[in-house]
Amino acid sequence: MLSVLPLDLIFLQGSEVIFKVALSLLGSHKPLILQQENLESIVEFIKNTLPNLGLVQMEKTINQVFEMNISKQLQDYEVEYHVLQDELIDSSPLSDNQRINKLEKANNGLRKQNFDLLEELQVSKGRIQSLESTVDNLQSNEAKLKQALCTLELERSAMLTTIEELKKQIMVYQENGVQFEQKP
Repeated sequence: MLSVLPLDLIFLQGSEVIFKVALSLLGSHKPLILQQENLESIVEFIKNTLPNLGLVQMEKTINQVFEMNISKQLQDYEVEYHVLQDELIDSSPLSDNQRINKLEKANNGLRKQNFDLLEELQVSKGRIQSLESTVDNLQSNEAKLKQALCTLELERSAMLTTIEELKKQIMVYQENGVQFEQKP
């Protein structure tokens, strides 16, 4: 079952989920992993322990994966990296040309990051519109199905009433001595 859930998550969230599942599993077993003496024992521990996870641990892992936001963490690390890089630049004596070149590179990097974020935003907006359209279609189909169900329930009720009336008429005829032929 553990192999099915990550596959479902891959289809839902993309290949990034593999990394998230690995991080979640390693994080939840960190104390036990740190007790291992060498890489071979760690590998053996992972091979023997992780496939035998219980349902509760599996559910906890999947919930952690849903809550994990790696892209935000990576952006935070990238910002921290740039801050540290800027501190290194400021602390070292550089000529004006070198400083200008580094600032231009940083500016170009920020422009590229801004462009990438803009593209990601546009893709996300497209996904949102697509999902909203799907929701609208599903709601429309649901309303049609509810209407059809209501119509069928009315028809069923009418047919049951008709059947009861026919049964009563048959009983009246039988009481009056009228015989009916039954066809095979």
